[in-house]
Amino acid sequence: MQKIFENVNWHFFVVILALISIGLLNLYSAVYYWGEGGSLVLFWSQLVWMIIGLVLMFFVSFIDYRFFSRAATPIYVISIVLLVLSLVIGSEVRGTQGWLKLGFLSLQPAEFAKVAYIIVLARYFANNPSYDGYGFWELWRPLLLMLIPCGLIILQGDLGSSMFLVLIFATVAFFARVKRRTLIAFLVIGVAAVMAIYAFGLKDYQRERITTFMNPEADVRGSGYHLMQSKIAVGSGRVFGKGYLKGNINKLRYLPERHTDFVFPVFAEEWGFAGGFVLLTLYAALLLMALDIARRSKERFGGFLAAGVAMMIFCQLVINLGGVLGLMPLTGVTLPLMSYGGSSVVAVLASLGIVLNISKRRFMF
Repeated sequence: MQKIFENVNWHFFVVILALISIGLLNLYSAVYYWGEGGSLVLFWSQLVWMIIGLVLMFFVSFIDYRFFSRAATPIYVISIVLLVLSLVIGSEVRGTQGWLKLGFLSLQPAEFAKVAYIIVLARYFANNPSYDGYGFWELWRPLLLMLIPCGLIILQGDLGSSMFLVLIFATVAFFARVKRRTLIAFLVIGVAAVMAIYAFGLKDYQRERITTFMNPEADVRGSGYHLMQSKIAVGSGRVFGKGYLKGNINKLRYLPERHTDFVFPVFAEEWGFAGGFVLLTLYAALLLMALDIARRSKERFGGFLAAGVAMMIFCQLVINLGGVLGLMPLTGVTLPLMSYGGSSVVAVLASLGIVLNISKRRFMF
């Protein structure tokens, strides 16, 4: 036990705690209104989920991560069953029927499906090495394993979460080294799929988000309202921000979805460019350390597993910030460890616990 504690990657752990602390402080500001108190129940709920996530991260970090290779198939099957249940008997939240009510708890299986897919993907590449690079027909199995949960999530109406599975497959496959002609083939298929989805697979509100991204000023009181208020909040923070709990765009309730999708503009308004730079530096440190852990892993499964977790968090970070800053269409993706959401917090912290585990175990075998 003492040896395990000695091998803990404390720098990685401290960065995680720093992001959690910033996230909780920022969420409190996001739900607190001047003179009214606000929806502080959301803050206390998030605090409980954070504690649950930290306990799970601690627990997972002490299990030999190679256990997840042996349990990959059951974990994946359970995630598929939960996705089917949420589609059949799930509750609808903001146009997405992807929530399971378990008493007073509400879970979003799509968040856990991402982690489950990373595990089966890492096992496949670990057990099927290809030193000349993977060809198209060698990737049909991980591609099929991706398409099943991806299709179920799309049927739920959650296009944003389904994108993550595609991006996780693409980035981990690239990490594993894909042949050039295979990469070109996937790019062509990807472009064709995007065009087909845009033409036939998007709902009206999803098309509206793309139109708003192209020209947010066309309807500043309607479809462009969210994005314009987000830009105003970020820009009004200037260099050092307006101060904690002093962001008037947030406090006067001009900024919508401030505790979930638009939590970063709340932070940027109060802490400015300097605060945003510190926050992004912490995220960069987290991702670079995770990739370094992947590189230093003593065996292939650990390397692919850590790389997959890093890519999941990176994609979520880029898509959220790109959306709220107007650099890409809004997708409803939350900011890791910052946005309100129990399922997201628990899934991210559990996956980071696996990375901590990989970091420790490289000294033991």
